[in-house]
Amino acid sequence: MAFTLVRRARVPAHRAWDAVSDLAEHTRHVPLTAVRVSGPGLVLGSEVVARTGLGPVGFADRMLVTGIDPGTRLRLVKTGLWLRGWAEITVEEDGEGSRVQWVEELWLPGLRRLTRPLGDRLGPLLFGPVLDGLLAGAAAGRPSP
Repeated sequence: MAFTLVRRARVPAHRAWDAVSDLAEHTRHVPLTAVRVSGPGLVLGSEVVARTGLGPVGFADRMLVTGIDPGTRLRLVKTGLWLRGWAEITVEEDGEGSRVQWVEELWLPGLRRLTRPLGDRLGPLLFGPVLDGLLAGAAAGRPSP
Protein backbone atom coordinates (compact mmCIF):
# COMPACT_ATOMS: atom_id res chain seq x y z
CA MET A 1 0.00 0.00 0.00
CA ALA A 2 1.08 3.61 -0.48
CA PHE A 3 -0.42 7.01 0.16
CA THR A 4 -1.54 9.27 -2.66
CA LEU A 5 -1.87 13.05 -2.68
CA VAL A 6 -3.65 14.76 -5.56
CA ARG A 7 -3.79 18.51 -6.02
CA ARG A 8 -5.19 20.68 -8.77
CA ALA A 9 -3.46 24.00 -9.28
CA ARG A 10 -4.44 27.00 -11.35
CA VAL A 11 -1.00 27.18 -12.93
CA PRO A 12 0.20 25.64 -16.19
CA ALA A 13 1.71 22.18 -15.88
CA HIS A 14 5.23 23.47 -16.62
CA ARG A 15 5.04 25.85 -13.62
CA ALA A 16 3.68 23.11 -11.37
CA TRP A 17 6.51 20.84 -12.55
CA ASP A 18 9.11 23.53 -11.87
CA ALA A 19 7.73 23.89 -8.34
CA VAL A 20 7.58 20.20 -7.38
CA SER A 21 10.85 19.24 -9.06
CA ASP A 22 12.83 22.00 -7.33
CA LEU A 23 13.91 19.69 -4.51
CA ALA A 24 15.95 22.40 -2.82
CA GLU A 25 12.71 24.41 -2.53
CA HIS A 26 11.23 21.53 -0.52
CA THR A 27 13.57 22.73 2.25
CA ARG A 28 11.36 25.78 2.75
CA HIS A 29 8.40 23.56 3.62
CA VAL A 30 9.99 20.81 5.75
CA PRO A 31 11.09 21.99 9.20
CA LEU A 32 14.71 21.33 10.17
CA THR A 33 15.45 19.75 6.79
CA ALA A 34 17.85 20.69 4.00
CA VAL A 35 17.68 18.97 0.61
CA ARG A 36 20.57 18.75 -1.83
CA VAL A 37 20.94 17.08 -5.20
CA SER A 38 24.32 15.67 -6.24
CA GLY A 39 26.11 16.18 -9.52
CA PRO A 40 24.57 17.92 -12.50
CA GLY A 41 21.15 18.27 -10.92
CA LEU A 42 17.97 16.29 -11.24
CA VAL A 43 18.89 13.59 -13.77
CA LEU A 44 18.65 9.82 -13.86
CA GLY A 45 21.00 8.39 -11.23
CA SER A 46 21.39 11.58 -9.18
CA GLU A 47 21.52 11.19 -5.43
CA VAL A 48 19.17 13.34 -3.37
CA VAL A 49 19.85 13.79 0.33
CA ALA A 50 17.28 15.30 2.69
CA ARG A 51 19.07 15.86 6.00
CA THR A 52 16.80 16.45 8.96
CA GLY A 53 18.27 17.50 12.26
CA LEU A 54 19.29 20.14 14.68
CA GLY A 55 23.01 20.84 14.74
CA PRO A 56 25.00 17.61 14.73
CA VAL A 57 21.99 15.46 15.69
CA GLY A 58 19.92 14.21 12.79
CA PHE A 59 19.61 11.73 9.96
CA ALA A 60 19.83 11.69 6.18
CA ASP A 61 17.04 10.44 3.94
CA ARG A 62 19.04 9.28 0.90
CA MET A 63 17.30 8.77 -2.42
CA LEU A 64 18.21 7.97 -6.01
CA VAL A 65 16.48 9.37 -9.08
CA THR A 66 15.36 6.18 -10.83
CA GLY A 67 12.97 7.72 -13.31
CA ILE A 68 12.53 11.16 -14.78
CA ASP A 69 10.50 12.45 -17.69
CA PRO A 70 11.18 16.19 -17.41
CA GLY A 71 7.95 18.12 -17.16
CA THR A 72 5.79 15.16 -16.22
CA ARG A 73 7.29 12.48 -13.93
CA LEU A 74 9.90 12.04 -11.20
CA ARG A 75 10.57 8.76 -9.39
CA LEU A 76 12.83 8.49 -6.35
CA VAL A 77 13.86 5.35 -4.45
CA LYS A 78 14.90 5.71 -0.82
CA THR A 79 18.25 4.02 -0.16
CA GLY A 80 19.22 5.35 3.23
CA LEU A 81 20.06 3.73 6.51
CA TRP A 82 16.93 5.04 8.28
CA LEU A 83 14.21 5.21 5.63
CA ARG A 84 13.28 3.00 2.69
CA GLY A 85 10.59 3.21 0.07
CA TRP A 86 9.90 5.22 -3.04
CA ALA A 87 8.05 8.29 -4.28
CA GLU A 88 6.64 9.22 -7.66
CA ILE A 89 5.42 12.67 -8.58
CA THR A 90 3.51 13.26 -11.81
CA VAL A 91 2.23 16.48 -13.35
CA GLU A 92 -0.25 16.86 -16.19
CA GLU A 93 -2.37 19.54 -17.83
CA ASP A 94 -5.86 19.67 -16.35
CA GLY A 95 -8.31 22.08 -17.90
CA GLU A 96 -7.33 25.58 -16.80
CA GLY A 97 -4.35 24.42 -14.78
CA SER A 98 -2.56 21.29 -13.75
CA ARG A 99 -3.03 18.11 -11.76
CA VAL A 100 -0.22 16.93 -9.51
CA GLN A 101 -0.13 13.47 -8.01
CA TRP A 102 2.39 12.40 -5.34
CA VAL A 103 2.41 8.69 -4.50
CA GLU A 104 4.79 7.44 -1.83
CA GLU A 105 5.54 4.43 0.27
CA LEU A 106 7.99 4.59 3.18
CA TRP A 107 9.11 2.30 5.96
CA LEU A 108 11.95 1.55 8.34
CA PRO A 109 14.47 -1.06 7.16
CA GLY A 110 13.84 -4.47 8.67
CA LEU A 111 10.40 -3.39 9.89
CA ARG A 112 8.54 -2.96 6.62
CA ARG A 113 5.40 -4.88 7.59
CA LEU A 114 5.10 -2.96 10.85
CA THR A 115 6.08 0.56 9.75
CA ARG A 116 4.68 0.82 6.21
CA PRO A 117 1.07 1.23 7.45
CA LEU A 118 2.28 3.99 9.76
CA GLY A 119 3.99 5.69 6.81
CA ASP A 120 0.76 5.43 4.82
CA ARG A 121 -1.11 7.27 7.62
CA LEU A 122 1.53 9.87 8.42
CA GLY A 123 2.63 10.55 4.84
CA PRO A 124 -0.29 12.78 3.88
CA LEU A 125 0.13 14.78 7.11
CA LEU A 126 3.84 15.29 6.44
CA PHE A 127 3.91 15.73 2.67
CA GLY A 128 0.51 17.34 2.04
CA PRO A 129 1.66 20.71 3.42
CA VAL A 130 4.89 20.43 1.40
CA LEU A 131 2.98 19.92 -1.83
CA ASP A 132 0.51 22.68 -0.94
CA GLY A 133 3.35 25.09 -0.19
CA LEU A 134 5.20 24.31 -3.41
CA LEU A 135 2.09 24.83 -5.51
CA ALA A 136 1.16 28.02 -3.63
CA GLY A 137 4.64 29.33 -4.49
CA ALA A 138 4.05 28.51 -8.16
CA ALA A 139 0.69 30.28 -8.07
CA ALA A 140 2.28 33.31 -6.39
CA GLY A 141 4.74 33.55 -9.25
CA ARG A 142 7.97 32.57 -7.46
CA PRO A 143 10.72 32.29 -10.06
CA SER A 144 11.30 28.89 -11.62
CA PRO A 145 14.66 27.18 -11.02
